[in-house]
Amino acid sequence: MSIIRKFVNSTINILGKLRVKVNEVLSNLTEAARTNSYIETYGNKADTVNLHIKENSDNDLKKAFEFNTRKAILRMGLRNCVLAVDTTKDLYYGKNGNRNVRQIQPEKGADEAFTYVVISIVKPRPLPLMAIPYRQGDDLATLLKDLLAYSNTLKIRIDCVLFDRGFYIGDLIQYLLDKRIRYLIFVPQNDAMKNYISLTDNLAYFEHIIEWNKYKSWWKTNTQIVIIKDYYMDQKTKRRKKYYWCFATNLRYSLPLIRIYKQRWQIETDFRVHDEARIKSKSNLLIVRYFYFLASLVLMACWEMNRIENPNVTFKKYLKNIEKIFAGEIT
Repeated sequence: MSIIRKFVNSTINILGKLRVKVNEVLSNLTEAARTNSYIETYGNKADTVNLHIKENSDNDLKKAFEFNTRKAILRMGLRNCVLAVDTTKDLYYGKNGNRNVRQIQPEKGADEAFTYVVISIVKPRPLPLMAIPYRQGDDLATLLKDLLAYSNTLKIRIDCVLFDRGFYIGDLIQYLLDKRIRYLIFVPQNDAMKNYISLTDNLAYFEHIIEWNKYKSWWKTNTQIVIIKDYYMDQKTKRRKKYYWCFATNLRYSLPLIRIYKQRWQIETDFRVHDEARIKSKSNLLIVRYFYFLASLVLMACWEMNRIENPNVTFKKYLKNIEKIFAGEIT
């Protein structure tokens, strides 16, 4: 709990500027997360708190979050780690999101969302390391480079970084190769992959050249493509069907690459847990939405630390427990 308290104190500076007890804000945050509700529905201080959140920059929030991440890594004793990267959405129903929101396929009545790129540890234990906004016009490869450079400053050894098919980007792969970062990227089955599949019996690798454009110039990057034949059970026909995994990687080509890649699904599990306990806000401002998004990730980090000794406590149960503690400290 000290981690979330430190995050709130350092970003809102409650003790110095607001006539609000820190535990009152923390109680409202955890209750909003537990009930998957809007922070504005709890207490009458949300507008005042939001006003002071606006005094921060993205970098202020990231620095506060980084402090808590380093604390969590130390307390959890994390050393050799597998990381995963993915994007997640915070649905937006307003009209003033401007370039801070991205267009999405209609979902729950929304066609825009605040979007974040998240990098997390998925093995040996889940832990969100950082999240940054992904605005309209942002270069995704540049954001990923920033996240990877940051992760390299943490006191962990990165065994491998796992990416979904949306991150099959020549610029990113060149960066990973330059920095000697081991990577495993699921590749969409484009024409080149279909050709490699036609040449594969069970397991094969191919030297592949990716051409990509940046700064009005064309570049070429060499990567290894690994094709692995697998089978899955078709739920409709109840028959086994062939499936080919296509990976871009600098790992040794082998069948265990499938097992390694499936570790990436942990970050999707984390997003589902997070979506069930998301701190919502009615604010149109990215900095405010970003604060609450990071605050919910800090709460998840606190829960992950608590699970080491209390593995059977669910996220919502944990939030209820600490909400009671914060509420009790107010009175």
